[in-house]
Amino acid sequence: MSLVQNKKVLASILASITLFAVSTPARAATSGAVIISVNQDFTSPIGTAVVTGAIGDYGTIQGADANGKVSKLAATPNALIKLKKGTLLIDATSMNKATSSAPLIQNTTCSFSLTATTVPWPIIKGTGAYKSVKGTLSVTLQLGGITPLYSAGPNKGKCDFSNKFPPVASYFNVLATGTITY
Repeated sequence: MSLVQNKKVLASILASITLFAVSTPARAATSGAVIISVNQDFTSPIGTAVVTGAIGDYGTIQGADANGKVSKLAATPNALIKLKKGTLLIDATSMNKATSSAPLIQNTTCSFSLTATTVPWPIIKGTGAYKSVKGTLSVTLQLGGITPLYSAGPNKGKCDFSNKFPPVASYFNVLATGTITY
C-alpha cells in the first residue's frame, strides 16, 4: 500500500471513530426517589423485593455479611437485594437494633406484632447496572404472626411464644424510601 493509500485508510478509520464517539452519548447519572417494598415470611430466609422510582427492578432480598455474602443467620448486619439488573447491599444494622425491641403480644389471640421505623439504611454498594449507587433510605418495618398452641403438658392449649416452632401464620413487610444516585 502506498503512503497516500495508508493516509486515506487512516483518515477513514479516524472519521469512523469520531462519528461513533459523537453519536454515542455518555451515560448520565440517574438520580431520584426510590421505594423498596419487601415481603417475607418468617419461615423463609428469602423475601421478595420490588424497587420503583429511579430504579425499576425486582428480585429477592436476603441477609448478608459485610462483603455481601449471603448468610442464614437470624440477625445479619446487611441486606442483599438481588435484582434482575444488579444488586444492592444495604447496611441493616439500624434495622436490627430497631427490631430487637419487644413485640406487642396478645395472649388471648396468640398473636404478636411489631412496627419499627429507622433511619438511616445506607446503601453500601451495588453491582451490575447499580454499581455506582449511593443513597440512604428511611425504613418502616411491620411484622407479626400467630403462634402455635402447646399440644401437651401443663400449658396445653395455651399460646407457645417460645420460638421453638415457627408461627402458624406470619408477615414481614418492609417499606424503604429515599433518594439515590447511580
